[in-house]
Amino acid sequence: MDKKILLVWMILLTMLAGGLNAISIIGYNATTISHVTGLISRASILLTVPSLELFWGTMRIIIAFFMGAVLTGFITGERAFILKKRYGFIIIAIGALIIVPYFLPVEYSILLFAFLMGMQNGMIVSFRGIVVRMTHMSGNLTDLAVYIGYKIKGNKNEKLITGLIPLIALLSFFTGGVLGVYLYQKINNTIFFIMSGIYVGVGILYFICRLKCMDKNFNGIPDELE
Repeated sequence: MDKKILLVWMILLTMLAGGLNAISIIGYNATTISHVTGLISRASILLTVPSLELFWGTMRIIIAFFMGAVLTGFITGERAFILKKRYGFIIIAIGALIIVPYFLPVEYSILLFAFLMGMQNGMIVSFRGIVVRMTHMSGNLTDLAVYIGYKIKGNKNEKLITGLIPLIALLSFFTGGVLGVYLYQKINNTIFFIMSGIYVGVGILYFICRLKCMDKNFNGIPDELE
C-alpha cells in the first residue's frame, strides 16, 4: 500500500476536526468540543461557584464526547490499528450526522459536535507505529517538543518521522481551523454540508486505501501468507 494515501487520510481528518472545533468556538457559545481538558476544569469551577445549570451544561458536553468514544470502541472492538471496514463506516457515519446541526438549536448542536469528535477520537489510528492524535493537539505538541529535546540531547535513535507526524498534525489542525472559520463566516451553517461531503469522501478514500493494502494488520507479513 502507498503509505501516502493513509497519511493524506489522517491529515484530512485532522483538518476537519480543527475546523469543527473552531466553528464551535466562534459560532456556538465559545465551546471547544474536540478535547475535554478545559471542559473538565470549567465543570470543577462551576461546581464550586456554584452554578448548577452551567455545570450540567458543561457535563453534558463531556458525556456526549465520552459516549461517542464508547460507540467507536464498541464498533472497532480493539486498540490495535488494523485496516478494517468499520473505520470507513465510522467516518462516513460522522459525515452523515454532521449535517444535522444545520437544523438544530445551538445547545443540541454542541452536544452532537462533541459526540462526533468523541467518535473520531475513539479511533486508535497509527502511522508507522506512531499514534496519530486527530482531535486534540496537546499530545502532538508534547510529542514534537520531546522529539526536539531528544535530538538536542544527541539521541540518534529518534527517527525523523517521530517528530514529523505530530508537526503535520499540528499544522493540519491549525489549517483546518483557519479554513473552517473563513467558510463559516462566509456561508454560516451551510458549511456543514461541505464538511459532510468531505467526511464521506475521506471514508471512501479509506476504503481505497484498505483495498490497496496487502498487510492490513501492519505486522510485516502479507495478508495472503498469513
